[in-house]
Amino acid sequence: MNITSIPLAQLRAHPLNSNVMHEQLLTKLVDHIERSGQYPPLIVRRMDDQSPDASPSEGDSASGVYQVLDGHHRWLALQRVGHEAAACVVWDVDDAGALLLLSTLNRLQGQDDPRKRSRLLCELREKLGQEAGALAKLLPESAEQVRKYLELREKLPQPQAPRGLGEMPVAVTFFLTGSQKAALDAKLATIGGPRETALMKLATIEA
Repeated sequence: MNITSIPLAQLRAHPLNSNVMHEQLLTKLVDHIERSGQYPPLIVRRMDDQSPDASPSEGDSASGVYQVLDGHHRWLALQRVGHEAAACVVWDVDDAGALLLLSTLNRLQGQDDPRKRSRLLCELREKLGQEAGALAKLLPESAEQVRKYLELREKLPQPQAPRGLGEMPVAVTFFLTGSQKAALDAKLATIGGPRETALMKLATIEA
């Protein structure tokens, strides 16, 4: 993958970009880039009026105008930080291909498993020595969301010892007529509680 440095002034947003980021998340993205200087490269394409031979070599500064296909918010964040250029990967796609990429690049992503996310944030807390409020400044989540993830890890159920055979549930099947079942249901309802417990009480057998 050839990464090219392209001046921000030579980048253009795609007019049909539908991906929107709330200001709070954008601010966190700005803070991250300002703090670390690291970000995934933008994906761009040459505008139609450029020659295919104009593609720059790795590490060179590009010439001409390029359209952003993925990384609109990183581009905006770089402007706010004060960078003059962005790390980009130039893809050779036509208008139809650009629309397809624009429709998929921001949508093809997995979802967090809450337990794995909880474990990840707990490890991050241990490494950085920071609690929910401080971590939230570095993460997409709010402080309350981070706190809930941390609590989830702390409250994970502990494995229990296996039950003995005498404590395992046993299925009991018997057949009643419709009127008998209605009478039994009515009687169990008057006793209340779980049906199996009510049935044991009705049979005057101690559980």
